[in-house]
Amino acid sequence: MRKLLVVCGVMIGWLTAYGQSKTLYIDPDKTTGAPASRVFEEMQFIPLQTTKKSIFGAIRQLVVTKDYFVVLDGDTDALYFFSKKGAFIYKYKIKRFRIQNIQLDHSKNALLIFSQNKNYTIPSVKIQQYLEPDSKKDVSRYVKATYFFLDNVPAAKTQDIKNFRYAFTNPVLFDTDRFATSFIKAKKNSRDTLDYQLKIINQTTQLHSYFPYNKQSESAFYFAGAAQCTIMPTHNDSVLFVTRPFRYQIYTLTPSVLKESYKLILPIENAIPASFFSANFQSRGEMDTYKMEHASYASQIDNVIRFNNLIFFNLRLFNGYKRYIFNSKLDLIYDYNKISTDSATCYLPLYGTTIKGFDENYIYLSLSAKSVLNAKKNIQNRTPQCTNGALNQFLQTGKGTDNPVLIRLKPKKDQQGE
Repeated sequence: MRKLLVVCGVMIGWLTAYGQSKTLYIDPDKTTGAPASRVFEEMQFIPLQTTKKSIFGAIRQLVVTKDYFVVLDGDTDALYFFSKKGAFIYKYKIKRFRIQNIQLDHSKNALLIFSQNKNYTIPSVKIQQYLEPDSKKDVSRYVKATYFFLDNVPAAKTQDIKNFRYAFTNPVLFDTDRFATSFIKAKKNSRDTLDYQLKIINQTTQLHSYFPYNKQSESAFYFAGAAQCTIMPTHNDSVLFVTRPFRYQIYTLTPSVLKESYKLILPIENAIPASFFSANFQSRGEMDTYKMEHASYASQIDNVIRFNNLIFFNLRLFNGYKRYIFNSKLDLIYDYNKISTDSATCYLPLYGTTIKGFDENYIYLSLSAKSVLNAKKNIQNRTPQCTNGALNQFLQTGKGTDNPVLIRLKPKKDQQGE
């Protein structure tokens, strides 16, 4: 009995320290929208300057620093630096390498860039071998991890992390000198059985590991290259959000603990059944057929961003995306794609736009110049006195071939009831 009381005491202490997981019940077909003014309190329109040197296709990734917007464009394999007012500053490329991912390292005032050599295609099984703790392979010719220092952007001062093999996985920096990384690959003839879906590393050593899986028998991870946990930064450099493939939990990761913070409960037509994990898929075609026949199944949660009592997140389906906003104060889930534009956003066509980045106070969306100009008549008729000078100027002088524009939205701090 005394042992039981001790165990209960430990459990109560753990729940007090870390809190219980919050269960969210969500039916993708029944969620409702809301006026934009119920979610956002401020909008700013920021055109990104279009010149011969600065023109790019689409924003694959956006990093917002104290002084710059940094755009990764997959079409040109380049980074574009703009001032916070949208003025073009500098374009950066890495010869022979394709930039895969960029992150902000506050402690170094630098951009951390992961890139892969365009001249090599490394299969996922080979990458898994390179990531083994006993691997001695020098991967520098295949993959790079580069610090780009931001104190003087046009000077383009850089420094490589030597032979950083985890750069293959685009690991996420946190707590100054640690990375969270994920690379999940199963193969029937793997030389061992045990691996972990999530690992905490420094530049040379594995520090912690979570979520064991069987590298030989879990056929859900046989095909389609390699799967990964989705690892997402937060407003705190020592805290990350983590989600797993084919699972519906959102975890909070700190240097000392990983805990489940939220769990989504989905209707049967959207939730992957338990039989999926025991299935013995024999080919990639069989796996692809399963996904096509169950296109409405949700495969993972991603793009989790928290602002006060609002949590933005995406639900990735086998075919397509659903986007939501959870209001923890009202215990409501809004369908992001049903947020109706209104005067708070100058009636800009925000439907379907994904969140590209965030900073301490704002989230950032992007719209093509053509989309904005196509809505010109609607915007001017409904908000003739819109005070956003940059938007008004763009409607007068912008061209459909101009660079995408940024929409900066400030989520409301205190959500009220209906």
